[in-house]
Amino acid sequence: MKPMFSIRDLAVTQGIMAALFFLLIPLFNLFGLSNHKLNSVLHGLGATLTVLLSCYVLHALYPFLRGKEGAERKLEFLLWIVNILTLLTIIFGNWIYMGYRAPDGAQQWFLYNAPLGHLVIMEFKEFASLFPLPLGMAASFLMWRFRNYFDKVHGVSSVIALLVTLMWIFLLIGFVFGLGISKLKIV
Repeated sequence: MKPMFSIRDLAVTQGIMAALFFLLIPLFNLFGLSNHKLNSVLHGLGATLTVLLSCYVLHALYPFLRGKEGAERKLEFLLWIVNILTLLTIIFGNWIYMGYRAPDGAQQWFLYNAPLGHLVIMEFKEFASLFPLPLGMAASFLMWRFRNYFDKVHGVSSVIALLVTLMWIFLLIGFVFGLGISKLKIV
């Protein structure tokens, strides 16, 4: 007896549901007490979309590394989208950061009550969150520069894979610490 649904159908349904629920997380900021609701929602949606798409980019590395036809074009296109989303997320994050650093804002409270927490959670998160953009841009540049020469230039594919993997790791660090900050309600 043939199953009603294929494995691919179930995997796609699982991915769509996970993405939907992931995208709902930033929308909960609309119900908060913050004065920065729009900024928070835009930053949260940008971060969530960026992390989701970067996971897809990481999986697109495998066909690229195996030399599958058309994989380099797909990976390059996805990398540029992730880079644009990363830039927008950084811009919206800086928009929120202005309120965080305002006089009598959350930064002063945090520095007074938990200075080590401020250094670890906020400063480390902000520093680590800036790495994905240059890493992604470097990978995109290498994809563009060596587009027709991947079979002739040995090692460039490995460098691209390393850059994309590091980009993904730093995006996850920023995302997880950002979720932690939003749960502390300091911003």
